[in-house]
Amino acid sequence: MMLWLKIAEPLLLGLGMALVLVGSWRYGRRKHDWLALPRIVFNRAKDLTLQEYRWLRYGGMLLFVGVLVRIASLTLYPA
Repeated sequence: MMLWLKIAEPLLLGLGMALVLVGSWRYGRRKHDWLALPRIVFNRAKDLTLQEYRWLRYGGMLLFVGVLVRIASLTLYPA
């Protein structure tokens, strides 16, 4: 079980970060605004397309699950 948590954590966090970066990159490319990530994080980007929104939300969900896996790993198998 501990091995699966150690494998799943960086995989989920890396994949989540990649999805968020892809969504931000798509928004930045479409709007020619390369400060997209801070604008999206602070909820100032009101004109996201559905695809950009999906990339960002799925990435956020994977990041959240990755953090939960990290908490579970540290709770069940403390170092």
